[in-house]
Amino acid sequence: MPPRIASVSRLSRIAKKRPLEPFFCPSSSVWRIFQHQSPASRAPRRTRSLSHFRSASTLASSTAINAPLEVSTQNRDLYQALDGLKRSAANYVNLSQLQLALRGLEAKDAVVRVAVLGIGDQKSARRLARLLLADPLAEESAWERQLEDTSSDDGKALLLRHGDESAIHPRNPLLHTISVSSRILQKNNLEILISTLNVNVAGPGRPTSADRPKDAILIPSLQTPTSISGRVTLVTYPVHKAIVLGEGIESSVAYGRFTADAVDQDVPREMVKVAIDLPAPQKETGPDTASVFSIVDVDTAEKAVAKFRESIANSVVYEQGWYRSGMPTLTEWLTEGLEQSDSRIKPTVKNLIVSTLDDVQTNITREDAQRVEELIASTVPENTRQSILESLKIWAEHAHTELRDQLEGAFAGKNWRKIAWWKLFWRVDDVGMIASEVLERRWLVDAEKGSIYLAGRIEEAGLFKGVRRSTEILKRGPSNVEEPAFGTEPPLPHEIWAMEARKKQLVDDGDEFRMPEPRPWPSQIPLMRAMLMSETVPPLQALAQKLVLQTLSTTSLMSALSALLYVSMPALSVFEAGAVAVVGLTFSLRRMQRKWETARGFWQGEIREEGRKALKETEDVVGAIVQMCGRPGVDEEGVEERRAAMEAVKRAREALERLN
Repeated sequence: MPPRIASVSRLSRIAKKRPLEPFFCPSSSVWRIFQHQSPASRAPRRTRSLSHFRSASTLASSTAINAPLEVSTQNRDLYQALDGLKRSAANYVNLSQLQLALRGLEAKDAVVRVAVLGIGDQKSARRLARLLLADPLAEESAWERQLEDTSSDDGKALLLRHGDESAIHPRNPLLHTISVSSRILQKNNLEILISTLNVNVAGPGRPTSADRPKDAILIPSLQTPTSISGRVTLVTYPVHKAIVLGEGIESSVAYGRFTADAVDQDVPREMVKVAIDLPAPQKETGPDTASVFSIVDVDTAEKAVAKFRESIANSVVYEQGWYRSGMPTLTEWLTEGLEQSDSRIKPTVKNLIVSTLDDVQTNITREDAQRVEELIASTVPENTRQSILESLKIWAEHAHTELRDQLEGAFAGKNWRKIAWWKLFWRVDDVGMIASEVLERRWLVDAEKGSIYLAGRIEEAGLFKGVRRSTEILKRGPSNVEEPAFGTEPPLPHEIWAMEARKKQLVDDGDEFRMPEPRPWPSQIPLMRAMLMSETVPPLQALAQKLVLQTLSTTSLMSALSALLYVSMPALSVFEAGAVAVVGLTFSLRRMQRKWETARGFWQGEIREEGRKALKETEDVVGAIVQMCGRPGVDEEGVEERRAAMEAVKRAREALERLN
């Protein structure tokens, strides 16, 4: 829809020398004249004369969505309340239908738009619209012949308006406009939209914007081509009332299937009338406007009108045929609720407002129900949680036992004895390999597999439903520790907690530390293993090499000193000079033994302690996930939005009650 025109009086200020740009409004089916103006040419509304409004009002349709009309004082509160739905309930209201309701409040005698929808095609709808508006006392008009002529039917809808039949309307991509000299249209300020209703529920042509039969009937969709390739765009064209016409029993069955899921209140009787074209009964039937269904015989009605036009002497035949056809029911229902009161709005406009508010409230209630169903579906039963927690306790017990037994076996094994202090002279290069082997093969290997099994139990229970994972690598720079870059997909909760807990322990030594890729299971154990291998094994290897070098250096230095004493002091015997070398050798070996055994013991205790910490963190994280995830949450933003929408509906209803 085009934006609201600031003022129609701008038309009187257009410079004659500047070219005009035509602007088309598909809703009003008219051409407007639009021209860009400088700020200096925009006069305030107070200075505009009434003649400007009168001369420009003829350029726009009285039902145009953006027609520049004034709102009366008595309708102003209701108008503002309805206009507030655009902001507070934009996701729950049909804006085109709301705009039509607002247009009904902007004019004192609002135009009422009634749709005549043929089930399947427009041919039957054209015949019915012709009978509703035709004057039997006059000759057949040109607009009647246009409705009868279907040779040039291109599938577009028709809009019948009161006016001069010789008027030429501009081309409209949505519909064809026909001016009709009809007393019914003029007296009731009425216009008729002729279109089709596709009741094929499973067919591809059903309007996608119609979630309910009521929306498909009262908010028909018109097709407009968007490119030369044949693609079309559906544009909604709301109406106040609608007559649905079907031919024969098959149309009745199809319409019944179409509205099978709708309740009685979903299709209001005062807004929708269903007519079925069947052979007329032998006896006349009185009009029944209260019923939503009506039986009509279009052929009988056409013959009756034709007979009356042949001669006024056929008035009795016309009356009998007209009443037998059931047309009086439709003509009476067509003009029902169109009377205008000085202090009230038209009942038809009021019905549209009430229906719009009911739709908004229904949509809000449906949204609340869907959110409740989603919360219930995402909730994990308590017995499932307790089962996983019991499995977690068993896993923790076995993991602590494994940590104790496996490390005791590893430190008492043959490989660990290979790096005893006195074997470092020929095994110093194997320290890093043996220590890494202990961490990789003996340090919580089965516990890590058990945590994967627990993660599978959690995933099966639905605790991670809807949570996406990422495989980004956490890096640290030489001067700071970077935040984990997970991209657009958030990691699992236990991955976040593990990364945040471990990155604080990274040592700023300028090296790049490559963390293990996040997995869909608790990562405390692999993270801790990677930390131990990168931060404890290299220092242990360096200490072993340092001790061997210190021992050899001290021993060599003391041996040289012993030889120097023996040479420089002849009084010393070989035994006495060699004692100095022995003291140096003993001191260096003792220092090497003490420091290496202390370092080995410290390393053993550190990996034991870090193993217990990793197990405790894993247990806490998994327990927290089981306790916290899968609980019914609160959609605070959605609840607040729906609450504001309900308040806007309430204000509009109160304003409508005050108006009545």
